[in-house]
Amino acid sequence: MYDRAMPAETESGHRHSADTGWAHRALRELSQRGYRAGGARSAVIELLAEEGGCMEAEDVAERIRERGRSVGTASVYRALSLLSELGLLHKLALPEAPVRYELVRPGGEHHHHIVCDECGKTVLFSDERLEAAIAEVSRRAAFEVQAHDITLHGHCQSCQEAA
Repeated sequence: MYDRAMPAETESGHRHSADTGWAHRALRELSQRGYRAGGARSAVIELLAEEGGCMEAEDVAERIRERGRSVGTASVYRALSLLSELGLLHKLALPEAPVRYELVRPGGEHHHHIVCDECGKTVLFSDERLEAAIAEVSRRAAFEVQAHDITLHGHCQSCQEAA
């Protein structure tokens, strides 16, 4: 399960405001790099833009098939891999969980994750003070931090109540 601590959510935790800007950028990038955007690639881009990303490859394939489009799981994996290589997706690898693919937005929207170790629920969070602390550590260490991923682990409210 995936929740967003920021934008509006559906019951499944996915945002339903299509990210058409990301989709246009992805299609443009494919074209500029000499790749066709046929079949599986366009279906993957369309779905991820509509769902806001952070999906597992198997879920992407299943959702595309639910929409009546024929797509092979291997084709979905290849499309996700290519979009990642082009810097359009970020792979989110959590311990003991399938890799999820998140949209990379040009505006630099940056977030981190809180993961329930019991049920796998994932919540996004942003924190300006955390980003400032990372910048300060970088400055003090005389180290140019180019990227960082922070994942906090614990138990969500539902799992705490069930215990």
